[in-house]
Amino acid sequence: MSITPFKVRNPLHKAMPHAKITVQVHITESELDILTRKLELARLPHNPSNEQWGENNGVTVKLISETVDFWRNKYNWREEEAHINRLPQFKTPIDIDSFGTLDIHFVHSKSPEANAIPLLFLHGWPGSFLEVEKILPELNKAGFDVVAPSLPGYGFSSYTDKAGFKHEHHAKVVHRLMQRLGYQAYVVQGGDWGSYIARCTAILFPDEVKALHVNMVVMPKPDFAKEPEYTDFEKACHKRGEWFSNEESAYSLIQGSKPRTLGFAMHDSPVGMLAWMADKLVLWSDSYPWTPTELITWTLMYYFPGPTTGFLMYRENLAKENMRDGVSARYFVKVPTGVSAFPKELLLMPRTWAETRAKVVFWQEHGSGGHFAAYERPKELVDDVARFCKSVWNA
Repeated sequence: MSITPFKVRNPLHKAMPHAKITVQVHITESELDILTRKLELARLPHNPSNEQWGENNGVTVKLISETVDFWRNKYNWREEEAHINRLPQFKTPIDIDSFGTLDIHFVHSKSPEANAIPLLFLHGWPGSFLEVEKILPELNKAGFDVVAPSLPGYGFSSYTDKAGFKHEHHAKVVHRLMQRLGYQAYVVQGGDWGSYIARCTAILFPDEVKALHVNMVVMPKPDFAKEPEYTDFEKACHKRGEWFSNEESAYSLIQGSKPRTLGFAMHDSPVGMLAWMADKLVLWSDSYPWTPTELITWTLMYYFPGPTTGFLMYRENLAKENMRDGVSARYFVKVPTGVSAFPKELLLMPRTWAETRAKVVFWQEHGSGGHFAAYERPKELVDDVARFCKSVWNA
């Protein structure tokens, strides 16, 4: 079932096919009625609440039952929708090579400061453009014009029907978006898949991308003539990465091998999508106190538009040959690179490793924080981005 997620607020958009069109999220009443009925008919398991064989992720019968009960009786999508629509949102068509034209949804908020630095913020999975919400006002105050797109196939951006849409194609889309907005030079920040795409953007467009900032560093171990010395922080991050790779990465195998098959189940079941999302949000963060409203809203960012094309990112990019031979893996990042290192990030390789793949000039370690840095530790991330980007912008 298709939905119409936007109210278009610029009546001239049809006469300006390449314009930046002001939009607001608006889920139809018929779609909300279907969701209400599905929640009413949801069939939950009745296993013992204290079973000892469950996964160690906090996603218990009790958590899901209580969250679904909250969803049925207290959660108000229209209030959440109004909250989301306080973000200045737009869409614009972007032509991308042989993949056709994609309608790209994005947040665009300008700083009141003169000579603001344009910053491209890139989310990953299971995040969305909503990850920019907490850092947006502080970045504007710090002197940044912020552009936060929904990646192609995520949220309210469309996706191609052709195979082979890799990270470098995502990078071309977001770069063309920045050009469309008049930014001939900019900095880019990314986490999760966004860190890969940000890296590709810096590699493909080094004249326009003046700085790269990430909060996740993924790469194979380099061939060192002599093994580097590792700090206690780096050793702890390595242990966290081993835990994730050995015990918590099965989701990526199913999303990478059967995105469409899994998508049918998740597209039809809001409770199934909730459980799939909650597993990642709970385990991947650093004891962040997720509220029922947050769990539900983050879930709906995939349930309403459909999660399949978000899953497809894994199929298109997780193949060993792509991780070994793709743009992000093959080329050294020549632009100044900064890293915010949070201890509960899933994959954060040591600085000595990162320096073999990028011109790392900034590395800030933190005492707490997990995979969703912009949401869990917004102040720390903003401080890092501001210090790093301002130090290299006019250098």
